Amino acid sequence: MPAAQLRFVTGKGGVGKTTVAAALAVRLAARGQRVLLVETAADRSLAAAFGTGELTAEPLVIEGTLSAVRIEQRALVESYFRRLLRLPFLARRLFASATFQAVAAAAPGVIEFVVLEHLLHWTEPGRFSRRAAYDAVIVDGPASGHAVRWLRTPRQLGRLVPAGPIASSIGRLQALLEDARRTRVVLVAIPDEMAVAELLETRRALAPLGVALAAPVLNRVWRKRFNAAEAAAIAARAADDPLVAAARLAIAARREAEQHLARLRRETGTAPIALPERPAAAIDAAALAAFGRALAPLAEDADGA
Repeated sequence: MPAAQLRFVTGKGGVGKTTVAAALAVRLAARGQRVLLVETAADRSLAAAFGTGELTAEPLVIEGTLSAVRIEQRALVESYFRRLLRLPFLARRLFASATFQAVAAAAPGVIEFVVLEHLLHWTEPGRFSRRAAYDAVIVDGPASGHAVRWLRTPRQLGRLVPAGPIASSIGRLQALLEDARRTRVVLVAIPDEMAVAELLETRRALAPLGVALAAPVLNRVWRKRFNAAEAAAIAARAADDPLVAAARLAIAARREAEQHLARLRRETGTAPIALPERPAAAIDAAALAAFGRALAPLAEDADGA
């Protein structure tokens, strides 16, 4: 029986992580998989991508086999320690403690671990079932720097907590994250020098952690609208014509995107996936389906093929 797959989507802020995560989830659900899309961002933009109401802490069926859920970090931390302590009055006293709140906020890895540990509930078989609740869990993760801290957490905490129930969870979580057959990190950028540089820097930061990386995704790539002869003819025209100026902008944007695609291919050794720019267009269901088709290589990875 295939094990549940985990895809963790991240990148520089504003590059379209949510769109990529949503499109990948749509693609997998269209292939018949039971998919859970996990929102972690504070802007709550995932619900808008599907035109649905606000997501909650419990999985909500979006359509067919696709569900979505929102992670509230504070609620998860309280829920985790409530399960750990078992005695309600101890949990209430702990949460009321200003010292505990300060330590939880300041201690490196506590909140990140609790959030990641929650993913185990959706990727492991339950007490009375032989398979996980979902075939694939897609995490719309935080921005790159924060995502690296999240993914580094199991190793860091594993050195500090060698035994006990927390150590058991850390071990299972680390095994999940470092299993290339189940987990891939999807890095997203746009055709922008800083965004591409951050993607490459994130790859280097993740390399020592043993997590597998999917093909990089370059979002908002302008389509190639003119061949070489047409581009030369446009360059020879007077630039004061608005149509000529618009055509030149499209040619320049395409060439810049091609340079970034070539850099990603050269420095990662992997063919990047290009998602087209959609000027002034809202991301609706049809757009997510189209993007999902472009992300087919990532979906095939998640099929366990």
